[in-house]
Amino acid sequence: MRRPPRSQKRLDETFLGELNSPLHRCLQLRAFITHAVTFVDNANDAEAGPNEIVVLPDDPLNPYWNAGCTNPTACNFNYLATTDDGTCGAEDDCGECQTPYCYNPVTHEVSYTPEADCGQLWIGPDMLSSPMNLYWNGSCTDCAGEVNGSALIDDCDDCHQAYIYNFITHAVTFIEIAEEAETGPNEIVVLPDDSSNPYWGASCAEVPGCTDPTSCNFNYLATADDGTCGIEDDCAVCQIPFCYNPVTHEVSYSTEADCDQLWIGVALLSSEMNPFWNASCDLPGCMYESACNYSPNANVDDESCEFESCEIPGCTYEQAVNFNQDATTDDNSCDFVSNACPSDLNADGTTGVADLLMFLAEFGFTCID
Repeated sequence: MRRPPRSQKRLDETFLGELNSPLHRCLQLRAFITHAVTFVDNANDAEAGPNEIVVLPDDPLNPYWNAGCTNPTACNFNYLATTDDGTCGAEDDCGECQTPYCYNPVTHEVSYTPEADCGQLWIGPDMLSSPMNLYWNGSCTDCAGEVNGSALIDDCDDCHQAYIYNFITHAVTFIEIAEEAETGPNEIVVLPDDSSNPYWGASCAEVPGCTDPTSCNFNYLATADDGTCGIEDDCAVCQIPFCYNPVTHEVSYSTEADCDQLWIGVALLSSEMNPFWNASCDLPGCMYESACNYSPNANVDDESCEFESCEIPGCTYEQAVNFNQDATTDDNSCDFVSNACPSDLNADGTTGVADLLMFLAEFGFTCID
């Protein structure tokens, strides 16, 4: 048999190899019991088992001879193929030519053979871009599945995305592609493996933080609550506990255990102890506590205070028989004599010697003019 020139053979093999076609492998071991095919580079070195034979490239038994992808639009089109074997592929978003293959779901082995020779799961042309194909976009997809994304896997085997961090409000916004992020004047982009990123490697170590899902600064990666859960003020700003120095007025955002000054915890965040509460917006209202319409959240007095609508006139003396515990203003209506005890002349609640002396002192006086 006449062999092709060495240079021509090398050219054909190079071309077919670039097309990611199984045809560039010129020899195969075929098992005639399981019909499994194993391509070999050198027929003389092949070791066939009891149920196997060596099939040469141009052997009449070789179904691959002149078989391949005959679709000119496929990324692995084989101009030498005369018979289509169903191996036509498609280019993924990374510019890689993905071709059908045979997948073993137990051993996870992959073999690029025609569908007819696949005894396992066939990942055909229609499934190349599905989640079944782990190689689709594999060369340019990050662990979050984003093409050209910036997500990375840490030592805890967790996938982390980059995020935008606001160092005033401490808000975090996760992003898919760090290079395309647009930040505001108080924001920075934090990469997944940045040394300042508290999420990196957090799942395999104890991570302090806010573990309350209802809190405005809930940290889904936190494993130990450190008492720093905050609440949102009336200006929609997340206020979190802080350590306050009453002498220097310095503020540090730490945990209560690390605070050696005045700790402004969640119970004090909405009080006068926190100058940041509602500081980012104007909340007009009455700021006088004694007023009927006092507004505890107001930070701008609107001169609306009034002191009359909540006043209740009545007797404010507890010793009086008509004492009104709800009264806020005494109206001089107190009655200290009870008809139930007319002999109690001094209104001390009993009839005693003092009442008798008062009676005797008045004894003999004419009461009618």
